[in-house]
Amino acid sequence: MMKQNTWIFLAFTIALVSCTGKKSREGNSSLPNVLFIIIDDMNVDINCYGGPIKSPNIDRLAESGIQFNHAYVQQPVCAASRASFLTGLRPNTTGVDYPYSYYFLEEVMPRHGTVSRFFANNGYDVRHFGKVHHGIEDENPTFQPSIKGSYYTEEINESVRKGGPKPPFEKTLEGDSVFADFKIADSVAWAIQSISDSSRPFFYVAGFHKPHLVFASPEKYQYDWEHNDPLVPFSDEYARFIRHAYYASSSFVDAQVGLVLDALKESGLEEETIVLFVSDHGFLLGEHNYWGKTNLYEKGLQVPLIVSWKNHVEPGLETKALVEAVDIFPSLADLAGLGVPQYLEGTSFKPVLENPDTPWKKGAVSQQPRGLIADREGISIRTARYRYTEWINTFSGEIIARELFDYEQDPTESVNLALNRENAELLKALSAQLNTGWKSMLPEGITNESDNPVAPPSYAWGPEGVSRRAAWHLAFGGSEDEGWRKSTERRNEWRDSLK
Repeated sequence: MMKQNTWIFLAFTIALVSCTGKKSREGNSSLPNVLFIIIDDMNVDINCYGGPIKSPNIDRLAESGIQFNHAYVQQPVCAASRASFLTGLRPNTTGVDYPYSYYFLEEVMPRHGTVSRFFANNGYDVRHFGKVHHGIEDENPTFQPSIKGSYYTEEINESVRKGGPKPPFEKTLEGDSVFADFKIADSVAWAIQSISDSSRPFFYVAGFHKPHLVFASPEKYQYDWEHNDPLVPFSDEYARFIRHAYYASSSFVDAQVGLVLDALKESGLEEETIVLFVSDHGFLLGEHNYWGKTNLYEKGLQVPLIVSWKNHVEPGLETKALVEAVDIFPSLADLAGLGVPQYLEGTSFKPVLENPDTPWKKGAVSQQPRGLIADREGISIRTARYRYTEWINTFSGEIIARELFDYEQDPTESVNLALNRENAELLKALSAQLNTGWKSMLPEGITNESDNPVAPPSYAWGPEGVSRRAAWHLAFGGSEDEGWRKSTERRNEWRDSLK
């Protein structure tokens, strides 16, 4: 059993029990536990997806369940993606771009809440560990380890405070225990191992920070990647070094996932626990000369998604079914036997767990605004073969540009087929599919009865939204003192004046 850490007492009061032998619960014993693992900024370069990153613990999770090879987020940035899959609503309904919006916090959250609240209302012991939401905490008990600065090396923090450069990577000589993600993993592990026979079913969300910038990890994870790096011939030494730092940071967080999985196994609760692993979005590492997220390329939108449930989900499976992160909430509700709320805009992928080859969605829809006032936005559909994207002027609705990639012929998205006239009919067909909406892409025989209002444009909340609010009022007039509703009216009036 892991030793108890003093951090736990700051967040939870947990009863100590013996962890030997298989446990069973009284009361709601028919309800499965849920362990929901969220990783920040991890792309599909991990080993089980065919990538160069050493990820033995995520690999063994995939081996114990089903790996989704075509899972996509609805918007490739932390706040918007998390708002979407935590609520089971799409970005046009949450009203979140970056960061969270006032509308989301004052209208959507009180009305619907999140998957965590849903499970709490169904009798679950719900706890959040680490980064779950982006920038807020909610009504669930949350463990947040203290972080002394952006870097683990105090000399770098001091230099940054004095206006020095902010390196995108960091290698420390200290071990895992100084990192926030270790403390998060240790806290989750202790909570799992402390469950008593009479405990309610649990819904634990473990939100890890890495490999999000800064790409930091202990030295032991930063080994020689030279022969494993698929982009070595195309990048200079510095870019390669940054990429390797990202790989090392990913290997580090993989080890923390391993601590949690080990605790679950030692607790004897594997057979009673659904484990769902996902990243909040992908991340480009120099592809298309782009570093980061907020893009509509495959590697920015595709995420690792794994579901494991011992003796319930057949181990070692993979599926090509198109699924979306917005499907996570309804899928967990369905698997737990709790019923799927009608307002949700995702689709339970439980049938895919039962038959990985079952015909599924015709497309996955994603979007990404551009600019501080979101005057442009890309709307993208991923089908089994193509990705088609329309970039539009959000005020006039005019299509500014189109992108079309054929993954059978061009898996690296090097040729934009939308520029070729001979593809006019294909463009027309994909545009019609995209603009018919996500409900038209559901599997045969499955419908969605949600009827949620369209959110207003995202008026950014909190400290991270300062620059966006300033740009908003510079463009549309008024001031923050008017509140988000009046500020939204000003934008709409300005838009209408252009017609």
